[in-house]
Amino acid sequence: MVFGRRLFLAMLLAVVLLPACPQDEQQQAATAAADTAPATGPAPSRPVTPAAAGTDELAGNWDAQVRGRLLEMVARVKTAPGQPVPLAVFDFDNTCIRGDLGRAFYDHMIKTAGFHFDDQVWQAFPEGQRQAIRQAWQALQKLPADKRAGSPQLALARKLMHTAYWSLCRDPDANKCYPWQVRFYAGYTPVQLQRLASQVFAAELQRPLASEMIRTGPDDRGPAITASGIRVVPEIKALIGLLEKKGFEVWIVTAGPQWVVAGAASSLGVSPEKVIGMRTRLQEGKLTTEIEPPPTFRAGKVEAIKKFIGRKPLLAVGDSWTDAEMLDYAEHALLIDRGYADLKKKAQQAGWWIQPAFAVK
Repeated sequence: MVFGRRLFLAMLLAVVLLPACPQDEQQQAATAAADTAPATGPAPSRPVTPAAAGTDELAGNWDAQVRGRLLEMVARVKTAPGQPVPLAVFDFDNTCIRGDLGRAFYDHMIKTAGFHFDDQVWQAFPEGQRQAIRQAWQALQKLPADKRAGSPQLALARKLMHTAYWSLCRDPDANKCYPWQVRFYAGYTPVQLQRLASQVFAAELQRPLASEMIRTGPDDRGPAITASGIRVVPEIKALIGLLEKKGFEVWIVTAGPQWVVAGAASSLGVSPEKVIGMRTRLQEGKLTTEIEPPPTFRAGKVEAIKKFIGRKPLLAVGDSWTDAEMLDYAEHALLIDRGYADLKKKAQQAGWWIQPAFAVK
């Protein structure tokens, strides 16, 4: 009789405790995120609570598991006077927006002949392409300003300058690509660049998302290719808004030119002063061609966070290998999955949260 009573009590206790035993959420996240094997890395530190996962604070087409984890993370945050506020850091191009503002701004500066070229700036071009680009630019400068749009001279200058950009970014050494473009804005003040970039950003929001072939004529069989159009990702903007509402400090850490991206930051609710990107040293308030370290890609993003912010992020959000070290550095990492199989595998192994890329119009 005593044995039977003890057996009954043991069974009752097991039933009461059973709901408190969480399932393997890392495996669930991997299965929901992609048709691949479950991740082998560590799961996020705490499970998603039903209350957090069921709230409507985070709008948009989020993966259910990712939304739940983000909301549960936010719900755990407690801020107190005198204590550091939680930090979230976001990549910019193809994370906060669809498109590449740096490239769009570069193209705008070509089309408007906006560069303040001097010998130091010319030295930024690859040596084997420098002379042809300089000749094309000088030919463009000889045209009256109202005759440049649609001219063969502009087409040639655009083609050569975009080709130079892509030739550097195909090089395995990323130090040749990401720091390169910002050097062309020597002679401008940061405020001037921000204002120009804000105008370019507004214009790109109205352009269709498309690829453009830059040809010097109808028989040109080797065009340069660039992209047109930019869109703010509504879900990321909503996430930034939620984080700031809950007391987070939000920064953008980009491989793009710092003052160019700063010109668009307010469209996402981020202060321009909270943008870190590729930048050059200032002299008498104007940009020079001398890169100021650290370069903000790969491990340089972590160095920049330590240097300019000074504390570890609770959340990092990015979409590419240039963000990998920043994602690893944060307590929680959110990868916007744009189809890079090797990066997705890394994310699964590291226990990052994986969100399929959001659709934009």
